[in-house]
Amino acid sequence: MAISTEIVGRTFGPFVRDYTFKDLEICALGCGADWDGKTDLEYVNEHDAENPRLKVLPIFGVPLTVNEEVTTTLDYGFDYSGSLHYGIDAHFHAPFKMNDHVETYVVQEAIWDRGEGRGSLSKQVGKSYSADGVHLCTVETYDCCIYDGGFGGERPPKDVVEYPDREPDLAYEEVCGYQWPLIYRLMGDWHQQHIDWAYTEQTGLARPINHGVCTAGIAMRHLIALLIPGQPERLRRFKCRFTSPVLPGTRLCTQVWKMGEGEARFRVVDADDGAARPFLNFCLAEWE
Repeated sequence: MAISTEIVGRTFGPFVRDYTFKDLEICALGCGADWDGKTDLEYVNEHDAENPRLKVLPIFGVPLTVNEEVTTTLDYGFDYSGSLHYGIDAHFHAPFKMNDHVETYVVQEAIWDRGEGRGSLSKQVGKSYSADGVHLCTVETYDCCIYDGGFGGERPPKDVVEYPDREPDLAYEEVCGYQWPLIYRLMGDWHQQHIDWAYTEQTGLARPINHGVCTAGIAMRHLIALLIPGQPERLRRFKCRFTSPVLPGTRLCTQVWKMGEGEARFRVVDADDGAARPFLNFCLAEWE
């Protein structure tokens, strides 16, 4: 099936999700919260199931746009077996409630051609609204389909985040749990590369890999702990590019550079292999 750009500019949805505090906890658990029974416990302790109160890890807003239902609906002819999540740029406008009915509208904003052998790059923008009409978040998401380049489309624009020429100001190390992607996939990303050993073996990977958004959620926990501890509701923007897959069991290091009031640059690297390509790169965060 050939790449078709006819859906560019179209809005799809609403994609509906009814959630409770339990879904918020599943998302946080999938991003490593409370892995040892005490770290970031505030994301998974509801205190009272009848009147839950917990801190919400804002990455929850991303799978409202990044999920299999959206991917299969916005089908422009790409080869799903070669689809890789390229990056996200999430903006958080209002806090998530403990229980809500959320509707997300997604615009297929662009489909670019990276060239023969390099794939296509697409951009979707999802806007999510609460049951009472509050705009909760805007999620820009990018997908690279490695088998679909060379269809004659426009080249993608350059998008680079520069890092200061100094050692990181802060760092947070943590081992990626083996079960984290198995939990995170319950958010609606069912791709077999995150669970099926035979599937990933044929791609040359040693084992099923972490979801990009799961790795982003791990980094988000680290950033909040380092920069605005106990106050995830202050996060306003989180941008990253997925530049290398994470194998569960890898010791991750989130490196952070403070850039001024309410802004930081960061990346996630292999704590045990300084020469390895970063897992998350070209990253920034903003908070108030």
